[in-house]
Amino acid sequence: MEKHGPKFYNAVLAIGMLLIIVGFLMFVMFSETSEDVSFALWPVLLIVCGAVFLYFTMSFTNNSFHLFLGLLLTSSGILFCLCISRIIPHGVKEWWPATVILAGFSFFASGYYKHRRVLFAYTFPAFTLVVLGCLFLLFSFHVISISFRRFVAFAGPFILITAGVFMVFLFLFQKRHSSFHIADESDAINDDTVFPPEQGDNR
Repeated sequence: MEKHGPKFYNAVLAIGMLLIIVGFLMFVMFSETSEDVSFALWPVLLIVCGAVFLYFTMSFTNNSFHLFLGLLLTSSGILFCLCISRIIPHGVKEWWPATVILAGFSFFASGYYKHRRVLFAYTFPAFTLVVLGCLFLLFSFHVISISFRRFVAFAGPFILITAGVFMVFLFLFQKRHSSFHIADESDAINDDTVFPPEQGDNR
């Protein structure tokens, strides 16, 4: 079986993403439930931007932040496409907090992709974003009857105190567990650099 180089597989990845984008574009444009095509195109733009980040991340940079942006933009664009096309009930006004949940999953996935293991430094913020997104969804779908402003006025101090306690706990936790530490992108390059052994004094 013939082996192909990296350029071939990068081209395959680019063509695959292009086909997905064109498919979503046709899906939105020819949907009978879409009232305004120009308004329906902005989620496709999110998908395009996300696909660009994903392509360069998977092919060249291997940067976790670029992967996070790519996943978040792509998944948010798909969600809004489904909302505008009315494939799922309700609209963007109700579903926008789901982007916070998608941000949590994207953050966790980018950390796992970069380090090939589950790190607490990525898991805890991702879990926090998912919880906040679920809370916002309860308000946007009016599951919670009180207004969001009244909820913040009542529960805001308790949330801030709890968040402060967690931050102190995390500071103490990271001193004993190195898994909380996120290595900088440049640190990984410096760690992989092989320095020649020191030569003895020939004098």
